Amino acid sequence: MYLVMYQVMYHNRFLPRLLLLLLSCTLSSSLEISRHSFIGGLATTTFSPLLNQPSSPLSSLLVSSNPTTKIKIELGNTASGNPLTLQGTLNRSWSPNGYDHFLNLVQSSYYTNTPIFRVVPNFIAQFGLNPDPDVTRKYSTPIKDDPIGAGPGNDKYTLTFATAGPNTRTTQIFLNYNDNHFLDKQGFTPFGSVEAFDVKEIYDGYGEGAPRGKGPDQNMLRVKGEAYMESYPKMTRILSIEVVE
Repeated sequence: MYLVMYQVMYHNRFLPRLLLLLLSCTLSSSLEISRHSFIGGLATTTFSPLLNQPSSPLSSLLVSSNPTTKIKIELGNTASGNPLTLQGTLNRSWSPNGYDHFLNLVQSSYYTNTPIFRVVPNFIAQFGLNPDPDVTRKYSTPIKDDPIGAGPGNDKYTLTFATAGPNTRTTQIFLNYNDNHFLDKQGFTPFGSVEAFDVKEIYDGYGEGAPRGKGPDQNMLRVKGEAYMESYPKMTRILSIEVVE
């Protein structure tokens, strides 16, 4: 046996070098894999350029490949005083930039404890200003608009980013209380919707915001955060938004 191996190696003088090269490549691959911790075949940490901070691999996969995503929105301080959970579905094909941006905000827990500060019956409920003004400023970079008409439009119970003109969407969200299709041509492109629920559970006693109404002033909310929110204690709050599948 040893004689045979010697003869093979003698007549194939480059074989040892080839074996060493293969062994080196195998060890290199093993070392590269060992750098990361894996759970269920996925690396435990990825990087989100949009948020400039580590992000979970789940959201990275959803942003890049999944056309739809299920979420749940937990509400507190409702009109009845009872907790309320809204079930929703996000659809990337309706508004790719809006979908990706919203998932990144959810992943960062941006919406935790944010108030629903503007409620106009038969129109919309609006939220998206963080209790911490520094956090609101951190995520205030606008995103690019999405093409109009890819989704169903502003149907009742759809979610869409508020906009003040071309390419101005940041963090604020409209939850449509009606079929508001006049918003479609203004650049409001829905990225998802929630299941039907009793909208009266979201406190609407403050009405339209200042200066047109007696409700909270958005600029004051943006600058003072929680300190200003305390002046409107009945506002329903977004306790959390989570991806469920």
